[in-house]
Amino acid sequence: MQQHTPAPAKEHTIKQVQQTTCCIVGGGPAGAVLALLLARKGIAVMLLEAHMDFEREFRGDTVHPSTMEILDQLGLADRLLEIPHTEMSQFVIQTEHSALPVADLTHLHTKFPFVTVLAQARFLNFLVEEARQYPNFQLVLGAQVDELIEEKGVIRGVRYRGQDGWYEVQAVLTIGADGRFSRVRKLAGFEPISSSPPMDILWFRLSRKESDTINGLGGRVKDGHLFVLIKRTDYWQAGIIIRKGGYQELRAQGLEQLRQRWIQAVPELADRAQELQTWQQIAVLSVESNRLPRWYRPGLLLIGDAAHAMSPVGGVGINYAISSKYRQKRLAEVLPELISLFELRASRPPDAEESCADGAGELSPPLVGHNASTFLDECV
Repeated sequence: MQQHTPAPAKEHTIKQVQQTTCCIVGGGPAGAVLALLLARKGIAVMLLEAHMDFEREFRGDTVHPSTMEILDQLGLADRLLEIPHTEMSQFVIQTEHSALPVADLTHLHTKFPFVTVLAQARFLNFLVEEARQYPNFQLVLGAQVDELIEEKGVIRGVRYRGQDGWYEVQAVLTIGADGRFSRVRKLAGFEPISSSPPMDILWFRLSRKESDTINGLGGRVKDGHLFVLIKRTDYWQAGIIIRKGGYQELRAQGLEQLRQRWIQAVPELADRAQELQTWQQIAVLSVESNRLPRWYRPGLLLIGDAAHAMSPVGGVGINYAISSKYRQKRLAEVLPELISLFELRASRPPDAEESCADGAGELSPPLVGHNASTFLDECV
C-alpha cells in the first residue's frame, strides 16, 4: 500500500479564499473535458491551469476516430471540425526497400474514418468556451498549485500561486489532471511505477507545399533511425526518434549532421532542410510512461497522465485522456455520491473512521454507495 506523506503546509498571506464543489488542477484534455461534463451536470467546478494560455509546441494533437465519436455524442464533433485541421486515414512506414502500411482507417465503420490533426491549444480553447456557457464553471490561468489542503486525512482543496500572490481553493473533491509530471501527484505522496521506453523524440517544423506528395502521416526508416512526418495545416511536423538521453551527444555532432540524416531519410523535403538553422527550433520530448497502482484517496482523484502517463507512440495521449469517456461520464454521474462520501468521512469521529477504514485515510467499500464503488472498481 502506498504511503501518503503530503508536504507540510506553510504559512502564506492568502489574498482570497475561494470555494467550489470540484477543483480540477490541470487544463489539458482530461481536465478540460471533465470540467465541461461536470459543468453540464450543474456541478460547481473550478479549472486551474498553471500557464497563462494553452499555447505549447508539439503537444498531443492527434484525435482518433473513437474520440471523435465520443465528441459527436457530446454534440461537439461537427463544430470542432470547423476549426482548421488536417485529416489522415493511412499510416505508412517507408523503409529503404519497401513501403509498409501500418494502418488504414478507411475500413472503419464510423462517421470519422480518419485521424484528426488539430492544434491542442485550439482544441482546449474550444472545450473551455463550451464550458464557459455554464455559470457554475470557472477557469483560472496562471495558477501554480503548490500545496494541498488536508484535514483529518481528507484533501479539502489546494493553495496556488497566482500572478499577484497566494490563493486558496476549498473543494469537496480535488482532481489532479496536471500531466505526466503531476505536481498534485507528488504533493499527495504518490509514486508511479515507471515503464518508459528507451527513447526520446526531437520535434521541429518544416514548411509544406501544396505540391508535396508525401503521405500525410508516416515514418521513414534509414540507417537504423526512425523519422516521423505529420501533415499540418500549413507545415510539416517532423520528428526523429533518438536513444533515451542521447540528445546532448547528437547535439555535439552538429546541426549539419542532423540535416544530412534528414535529407537521406526524406529526400523529397531535402530543399527544406536548411530551414533548420538553430537548435532552438528543435523541441526535445523526454518520453515517459508510468502508472499509479492506486490513484485516489479521500477528497482526491488523479486522472489522465497524472494517473497513467502514455508513450507518444501512436499519438494516443489525448485519446486515452478523453476516451475514458465512459469513466469521465460515469465520474460526472457518481460525483454527487462521492461528494456525499467525502463529507461523511470528514464528519465521522476518529474512532468511527478507524473502524470503517481498511487503512488510515483510505476509501472503505462499506462507506461507498453502489454506483461510486462500481466506478472505482472499474477504474483501478
